[in-house]
Amino acid sequence: MRIRYGVSLILLFLLALSSSQFIVYGSEYPELKDEKLVVYIVFQEEEGCRLLDLFEERTGIGYSYLRMPTGEIVDRVISNPASSKVDVILGGSADAHQSLANSGLLEKYVSLVAKGIDPRFKSPQGYWTGIYVGPLAICINENRWRKEFAGLEIKKPATFDDLQNPAFKGKIIMPDPITSGTAYTILASLIQLWGEDKAVNYFKALNKNIGEYTKSGFTVAQKVAIGEYLIGIDFVHDQLLMKQAGFNISSTIPPGAGWEIGCVSMVKNCQHPKAAKAFIDFMVGREAGQLHTNITERISTRKDVAMPQAAKPLMEIPINREYDFYEAARMKDRYQKLWRERVIH
Repeated sequence: MRIRYGVSLILLFLLALSSSQFIVYGSEYPELKDEKLVVYIVFQEEEGCRLLDLFEERTGIGYSYLRMPTGEIVDRVISNPASSKVDVILGGSADAHQSLANSGLLEKYVSLVAKGIDPRFKSPQGYWTGIYVGPLAICINENRWRKEFAGLEIKKPATFDDLQNPAFKGKIIMPDPITSGTAYTILASLIQLWGEDKAVNYFKALNKNIGEYTKSGFTVAQKVAIGEYLIGIDFVHDQLLMKQAGFNISSTIPPGAGWEIGCVSMVKNCQHPKAAKAFIDFMVGREAGQLHTNITERISTRKDVAMPQAAKPLMEIPINREYDFYEAARMKDRYQKLWRERVIH
């Protein structure tokens, strides 16, 4: 409990700091004061509430929300769509949103505000719109590294293969691909890069070095930051947020790294479609885009939003540019079954 409380304080500090840098761009939104909005939030609660508070200020629309990892949200919507009260899913990778679209559980909505966003970052059918992008990365707690490996001829991991070094046994943390969208990106992207057999064998070998599988991706960055683990694998923006908070961690994007498009989408037959469409318009706009980048270190899909200082443009880093989000969505059941039956058994 102390760990969670401490990290929450750090996030609140960062959110307060970002407000001093925030610029209101003067966007106007319709009067919808009698409307309500129900949101599933994938990323951190504090981040989502800042965005929802600003939306409420601009529109008068009250909101309620529930924060869960990507996998849990997808499972909840798929398993009981008729009783779902949610209007919008905020955050989570494109493959997760596409899985819901493939199941007929998302409503098409093409926001005119998103016309300047690159088509690569939007569903061609209008089911979801990307609001940020980010690559996977390896993070290292530098204080622990110096303490445990100073003077030894052990190189810091810079590739996925480097993580298999027996010296790292029990020292690595990563999310669980069954519950975490971050981890499913790790799994699906390496299967696409290497093929099923090679990827499965890799994860079986890596499993020997894993000290913990977490339910969500952000927990990885938190636990490496405070020194509970030496090495972690998650999205680089989560790591940069911890670094910005003053923790001595480093980040390396390995060659062939998978990456995500973080999305917003509207649930099929939602109770508050007007509010849902207004919120999507808000989230894909410049004002929300800049606030989101300020408080999360994520790279916006909008070209008119300033980049985080510590980040590089997506196409200047060694990601797997052929990573197919639609294939990842189609193959989700199979890939997760491979994980359960051949990696963790």
